[in-house]
Amino acid sequence: MDGIDHDGHEPSEPERKRPAKLFHKKSRNGCQQCRARRVKCNEAKPICGGCQRLEMTCVYDRQRLGNNAATGSSARTENMGDPPESRDRRKLELQLFYHYTTETGPSLAVDKASYDLWVAPLPRLALQSDALLYSMFSLAALHSASQDEAKKDHNMSICHTYLDMTVREHAKEVSQLSKENVDALCLTSSMLRIYYFLTLQERSLQPYQPPTEWMRATGSSSAIFRQAWPMVKDNPDSIAFQMITYTPVIRDVEARTGEENRRGLLHLLRRQGSHELAESWDAEVQEAYESTLSYIGGIWIAMNDHEPPAGVARRLVIFPMLVNKRFIDLVEERRPRALAILAHYFALLAMLRCFWWVGDVGQREVHAIAEVMPMEWQGAMSWPLEILEQQIVFTGEELTGAK
Repeated sequence: MDGIDHDGHEPSEPERKRPAKLFHKKSRNGCQQCRARRVKCNEAKPICGGCQRLEMTCVYDRQRLGNNAATGSSARTENMGDPPESRDRRKLELQLFYHYTTETGPSLAVDKASYDLWVAPLPRLALQSDALLYSMFSLAALHSASQDEAKKDHNMSICHTYLDMTVREHAKEVSQLSKENVDALCLTSSMLRIYYFLTLQERSLQPYQPPTEWMRATGSSSAIFRQAWPMVKDNPDSIAFQMITYTPVIRDVEARTGEENRRGLLHLLRRQGSHELAESWDAEVQEAYESTLSYIGGIWIAMNDHEPPAGVARRLVIFPMLVNKRFIDLVEERRPRALAILAHYFALLAMLRCFWWVGDVGQREVHAIAEVMPMEWQGAMSWPLEILEQQIVFTGEELTGAK
């Protein structure tokens, strides 16, 4: 072979494959986890597709900038919404710190065990964690807003300012999860869950949209606790260890999904009528319904067995953390069966309405679901509505054991 083709031209070199682009152009406004993993973020709110798939905590810590925004340093850009350092800011933060330690912290506790987490160590740890400190300020302002209607708008503005700062700093700390900051991270995550509960009180129910954003946002914190457990399982002095072990159902899968728990709710799995058979069904759908009913049924059994009210309250609060992710999808699809099951949860949550951060959420959601439930499914709403009529309420004294 002479290296010349039949036309007298030198043959061209074999076409080379272009190397794969290792780092394609990504959105500057994607979530913190996607940026850290260097993958494209679809920027879905409140949880992007990647974080939802991997069950990671999804945090948007960057504000979207306009086309004409000046391009300063990233640190300056990220902190541009912070209140300026001043005497007024220092006084405000001292007021918020004091309000949290004397009023807000105690109001979050459902018993002495949780009091010893929310009130005593949290302010101390907050001095080592900006995210936890800002979450204290945010919740203290939110609590103040609930107490003083005349200053509600002012306090809500303060709440949102420190909430943005909390989310930003929390994302940074999540990316550096270690034994040193795991306690502060778990506490911050729980503080954010309290805020998410508050969002249900103010949301519009006309037209009714299922609270799936709340379920996903609250549920995303479960990823932090899963990552935390290997770090703290041999350290009973750890705050994270205590938060996890005080609620055994977090780690005991059988306790929350066991078949025996749902025995009194099997009618919600029935598939006999034409409207029940019309629903698309497979093993994944069935498992989602069964596990959720077992969790809810377990709470009802615990109540009837007169288990400590504080333990029941914890199960109710962490429901979005542990609920089957496919069930959330079914709720989002507005499937009547899924909505009826969700109404059963909210009927039980109404028992915690003595807490300012829960309020009348349970009643509101049950009645809103009943209004949009198709006529043929109205029978599935009888139990939640009956529970509301009984007006069962856990008082602070019952939960804490105080006389």
